[in-house]
Amino acid sequence: MNEVKSIVIPYRPQLIYPLVAVFLALIVGAFFFGKYWEKQILKDEMQEKTRLEILADELGTRVALQQQQLSTVQLNLQVDSAALESTRQEMIVLQKSIYQRDEELKLYRELLQDGSQPTGLSVADLKLNMLDDGRVSYRWVARQKTVKMKTLSVAANLWVSGILNDKETKFSLAELDPEIEAMPLNMEFKYFSINRGLIRFPDNFEPRQVRITLRYSWMEKPQFDQKYDWKIEG
Repeated sequence: MNEVKSIVIPYRPQLIYPLVAVFLALIVGAFFFGKYWEKQILKDEMQEKTRLEILADELGTRVALQQQQLSTVQLNLQVDSAALESTRQEMIVLQKSIYQRDEELKLYRELLQDGSQPTGLSVADLKLNMLDDGRVSYRWVARQKTVKMKTLSVAANLWVSGILNDKETKFSLAELDPEIEAMPLNMEFKYFSINRGLIRFPDNFEPRQVRITLRYSWMEKPQFDQKYDWKIEG
């Protein structure tokens, strides 16, 4: 049987104190190192915070400047757009004026060249056009030819006759064109008067004829009375 030998370690109390001292020194060192590390981290974070605040101020200034520039650009666009719209409206008015002048010049030439035009009052260029919304645009020219051409007052009447619900019906221009308050139309012109407008018919009305009469204001009977077949241009 093997004999078990005991190992005896001698107890030396003087070794405990150095070990405790080393352990305490490590703890104290770790504590101060942690404090130092915390201060460094805090310092870095404060520097980063300051840098970010400066950057935020710079970005805020840039954004404010860009917003001001954007507002200026938008204002300039609005001004340019308003100026462009004003120019467009002026061009439309100018085009209408040029068209009217060309139209009047054409009528002047026809008046001078047309030796067959009857003396007194007459009507020319009756034109009817159907619009997409169901209305009809009309245009006609009242003319006069006298020995002494001068501005005279003329009363004009216009009717449209046709069939409404299987009955013959006649409407005056004042009943069809909301821009005309009453008939007759009172005009003053020396050579001619161009008349145009828009009319809308009642439902189920089928126009057949247009009748136009013209008379001088001091006369009771018309000097011109003519019927025209209803004919849409185009």
